[in-house]
Amino acid sequence: MSYNTEKDIDKSYFRDKINKENPTIFDVGTFDGNDCLDFLNIFDKPEIYAFEADKRSVDIFKKHVGSAKINLIQTALSDVNGEIEFYQSESETRRHVRYDYEKTWSASGSVKKPDNHLNVFPDVQFELSKVKSTKLDTWMLGKNIDLIDIMWVDVNGGEEEFLSGGLETISNSVHYLYIEFNGVGDKKLYENCYTTEDIKDILPNFKELGVYNFMGNFGNILLRNTNI
Repeated sequence: MSYNTEKDIDKSYFRDKINKENPTIFDVGTFDGNDCLDFLNIFDKPEIYAFEADKRSVDIFKKHVGSAKINLIQTALSDVNGEIEFYQSESETRRHVRYDYEKTWSASGSVKKPDNHLNVFPDVQFELSKVKSTKLDTWMLGKNIDLIDIMWVDVNGGEEEFLSGGLETISNSVHYLYIEFNGVGDKKLYENCYTTEDIKDILPNFKELGVYNFMGNFGNILLRNTNI
């Protein structure tokens, strides 16, 4: 496995690989929409769907993204259709550095109960709440979307629930999957969250292309669907 500890992936990589003006892109756990804006700058006419469960992050997204042409869907994508428990993050000291107006910390919230996260980031606390959820496979029903060129996923430990609820869609309709992982071996930021091996095991038709932004306990893995 190739680890890049210095930086995240350069999104222009996808422009060169996909070679189309209007790719379909899903940003799952979009937070502030910054990745969506990056894709808008890279592609001429992308069709972007952004999913976010935490209302505080939705508010940040709306302020930050403004009138950009992005489809925002306020829901968690998990293995449940309905209301689910959500561990909402907060911190008295940590702030979203890009936003002077934002006085909360919503970037670590998860459908998974925090585990080693409490030791690695002791300044972040969690409060149990409820959010709306849907399975990706359910959400896709009736949508005129045959191919998702890029699936960009940052769900803070909820990778198992996300993949399980969207396995048919991801296996058959996603070309490139860029997904965060929050566990290495028995060092897991969230209880029983997936490692890179777990992610690859549930997606046997995907080939690993690299690991990025690796920080010891967490990072991001890029995979390509070999059937597309």
